[in-house]
Amino acid sequence: MEPHSQSSTDLPRFNLNMFEKPFTFLNLPFVCFLGYRVLAIELFSKNINPVVEEFRQAELSCIIAATKTANPRIEWKKIGSQGTTYVYYDGKVQGEWVNRVQLISRTSLTIYNVTRADKGIYRCEVVAPDDAILGAEINVNLTVHVKPVAPKCRVPPSVPVGKSATLYCQEKEGFPEPTYSWYRNDETLPLDSKASTKFQNSSFTVNPKTGMLAFEEVHKGDSGRYSCRATNVVGEAWCEGIEMEVYAQLENLLYETLKREAGGNRVTEDVNYIGPSWLHPGQCQYVASNKSFEVF
Repeated sequence: MEPHSQSSTDLPRFNLNMFEKPFTFLNLPFVCFLGYRVLAIELFSKNINPVVEEFRQAELSCIIAATKTANPRIEWKKIGSQGTTYVYYDGKVQGEWVNRVQLISRTSLTIYNVTRADKGIYRCEVVAPDDAILGAEINVNLTVHVKPVAPKCRVPPSVPVGKSATLYCQEKEGFPEPTYSWYRNDETLPLDSKASTKFQNSSFTVNPKTGMLAFEEVHKGDSGRYSCRATNVVGEAWCEGIEMEVYAQLENLLYETLKREAGGNRVTEDVNYIGPSWLHPGQCQYVASNKSFEVF
């Protein structure tokens, strides 16, 4: 008797009727359907990366696309490096948010009078007991743009001719970080003096990211009133103008003055200097060969 050969019709078959409820396979949830659809909670957001200016209002969008549950539970949390805090829980706005937050359109959130401290990740969580999958969540990353405040500027009041000089302009409140522009006597300075015929006798560069204005060697034409502007996508702010005077170095000016007074004769080192360590016209007095005179 020949062995019985099993036909394909004798092989066991899976019947979808066997799975009228969700089951798990390899610890993963599966939902099978038999002539009808079992709804699972689904969420989406119109904007998961909203950007808003400080002191305006922000909408954190969280929308239920599908659910079988008539009254799902809604929760909003702020996820921070120091921990998670509830914004909306148990049907109510929580804690510090009470006077600034409102739940709208069933699940979305509006924050009024947004501050820079409000930036961060917010999580919308929805629990739907009647759905095949009980819960869903979505993260919304809020960015707050902040207008710059008046930058702090450092300008040397006086620099001798031929020496280097660095001017600083810094602002730490604005977001995104501002870029910087420098002005002399209300006239915009180029990023590189050599790139402009008007400033080609100067030797300076401007770093728009750090706010630094650096002179390799100053000359008399670099004297003036310097001011700086910090700018970002929200606005701008200025520091007040500060005077910088470029003067001739003391030893050169003294030599030339004494030489002129000596009628072009050689000037020796037998010269006594009376006055401060740097020179302004009319403020320093020199004595040479028992003759005193002032520099004007």
